[in-house]
Amino acid sequence: MTPLDALLTEAGISNHALAECFPGFLTHKTIQKARTGKRPLSRRSQVMVTEALNRVMMPEHPYKRDILFPRMERTQASESSVPESDSE
Repeated sequence: MTPLDALLTEAGISNHALAECFPGFLTHKTIQKARTGKRPLSRRSQVMVTEALNRVMMPEHPYKRDILFPRMERTQASESSVPESDSE
């Protein structure tokens, strides 16, 4: 279970409630991909899902993208920290 899925399930918020925040830009399919976490989501889609969640839940402290999508941050960090091999 992803952090996003856990939050939405606990709050009883449907994919439709988030999709209504950005009609035409945020689809039910995109939100389902974000909830399952099986396939990567573009950074723009991650930002839109995060903004939609903050609009629907109106938390005192808004959620941040890196909290909801931790896998993306770890993948990029591990790729940039790989040392380059010497070809000499």
